[in-house]
Amino acid sequence: MKPFRLAALSLALLTAFSLTGCDDSGTPQASAPAPAADSNPGATAKPDRAQLAALAEKSQGKALTLLDASEVQLDGAATLVLTFSVPLQPDQDFSRSVHLVDKKSGKVDGAWELAPNLKELRLRHLEPKRELIVSVDPTLTALNKATLDKPFEKTLTTRDIAPSVGFASRGSLLPGNVVAGLPVMALNVNNVDVNFFRIKPESLSAFVSQWEYRNSLSNWESDELLKMADLVYSGRFDLNPARNTREKLLLPLSDIKPLQQPGVYVAVMNPAGRYSYSNAATLFTLSDIGVSAHRYHNRLDVFTQSLENGAAQSGIEVQLLNAKGQTLAEAKSDSQGHVTLQTDKEAALLLARKEGQTTLLDLKLPALDLAEFSIAGAPGFSKQFFMFGPRDLYRPGETVILNALLRDSDGKPLAEQPVKLEVVQPDGQVIRSVMSKPVNGLYQFTYPLDSGAATGMWHIRASAGDNQPREWDFHVEDFMPERMALNLTPQAAPVAPDADVTFGVSGAYLYGAPASGNQLQGKLFLRPLRDAVAALPGFQFGDIAEENLSRSLDEVQLTLDEKGHGEVTTSSQWQDSHSPLQVVLQASLLESGGRPVTRTVKQPIWPAEALPGIRPQFTLKDFTITAPIPP
Repeated sequence: MKPFRLAALSLALLTAFSLTGCDDSGTPQASAPAPAADSNPGATAKPDRAQLAALAEKSQGKALTLLDASEVQLDGAATLVLTFSVPLQPDQDFSRSVHLVDKKSGKVDGAWELAPNLKELRLRHLEPKRELIVSVDPTLTALNKATLDKPFEKTLTTRDIAPSVGFASRGSLLPGNVVAGLPVMALNVNNVDVNFFRIKPESLSAFVSQWEYRNSLSNWESDELLKMADLVYSGRFDLNPARNTREKLLLPLSDIKPLQQPGVYVAVMNPAGRYSYSNAATLFTLSDIGVSAHRYHNRLDVFTQSLENGAAQSGIEVQLLNAKGQTLAEAKSDSQGHVTLQTDKEAALLLARKEGQTTLLDLKLPALDLAEFSIAGAPGFSKQFFMFGPRDLYRPGETVILNALLRDSDGKPLAEQPVKLEVVQPDGQVIRSVMSKPVNGLYQFTYPLDSGAATGMWHIRASAGDNQPREWDFHVEDFMPERMALNLTPQAAPVAPDADVTFGVSGAYLYGAPASGNQLQGKLFLRPLRDAVAALPGFQFGDIAEENLSRSLDEVQLTLDEKGHGEVTTSSQWQDSHSPLQVVLQASLLESGGRPVTRTVKQPIWPAEALPGIRPQFTLKDFTITAPIPP
């Protein structure tokens, strides 16, 4: 079978363990290499000129010395790493200055690669149990032009490498419709023989309680455990990992019919042609049932979902077992995929089954640690000071706007009181302190940023007199790229003075999603349109003595529909005008954080189908363009 790379998806809530399986055929199956974090580990991301200049300046005046020369494991391969005190010049030929020689076979093949930090030289895929001599000439040059004071030479012996193979996990849950293969780790083992056993449904509880998620199976253990399982497939798989490199590979399962049936399986593996007292083994299950469990002091809430599409699964039989495989509690999931079971201190295993599919959850293993996730929310105080603003990202020179409400611990209004507000720069310095008083229960505060304001994370610190400071954070950045597109569309032709003016609105995120439910805010203005015909520059249209043609019209507040569309309409307030006009819409589409994307559009209004145009030969308040009349 054609090799392929595995994209591993880990689903863990409470304790999820992964298991995996393999395929049967009369001829050896080809394994598939699993993807490494870097598909081309030898590639070096070369810094640009600015980065090189900064590194050179930082290391200016420092001596170049070799700090360490040793063998390490990189991407599963033995690698010689030379560590230097300062960054090296990346454009030099390292093979002219750095040499590696095997005492028996001579020069070692391979190319030196420079690490992204420019301080490490690496040569991969060393042969095991070899005595090597590494030497560095003074011609090696650092980025700051420094060189070694004297030549360096060191003799080292590479580690021995024993061929090994094993499963990559103690257990895997493989969604049946998207299963890729069973992951194994191999080092200098080209072929393996694998036996697959399907655990008998009636023996599942007893088997799991005795299995204990081991990673190997001895001969005497197999005599007892495998009585509860049926051998369904045996096959040989070609691994062929890279020489002297520990690789993660996949034993393909998709074409093995005996392994396409849902159930719980055991795989036992040994290198082809070798037999030992103990062999690598793993437990895996083919199932579309995803399970998450939330443990409370008196109950266990279980949620079941499809691993293929995420939909809640109803009618799933959920069992709670002890270490002996005895049933402590059982129930079926409802239409929301939810099951509630009474907790039991003896509970060791949770089984979720339906139509031959089985998913296991070990309740004795550590639960998902939520300490690394920000789930605590804001701390609770007897006085809750809720701070919010139209956005949290500003440019230097703009004005920061903050609103706030004071409530008790139940969200009810408190008696009005002044609150101390402090503006804190990114360096921690307080640059302004005020006492803010509410108006009708609303605290409002504005702070104009200086045009040279420091960029970074700013804070507004609030104290409500309870010795519990709160902070509202906002960013100050020099440039804020837009993340939304806003299109304002006028009517195709000029409209009559008594007609309504309508603008079409279309908003979308730049990655393609419509701006569904986003707010559009803006304002309409009326302005005279003296230069009404672009093809006739300098010609003025309309009654020059007509007044009150420039004024503000309506405010715009609009929520875009599910497709990101909307309309802005204003009725005519200029029916008696004798001059060309234009209605100007200046509108801002707000992102979810309140940051606006602003656009302007104009709609011409003509009082008649034909109008005289005059090109004055005297100076107006704006300069006059003199140009010939086009034919």
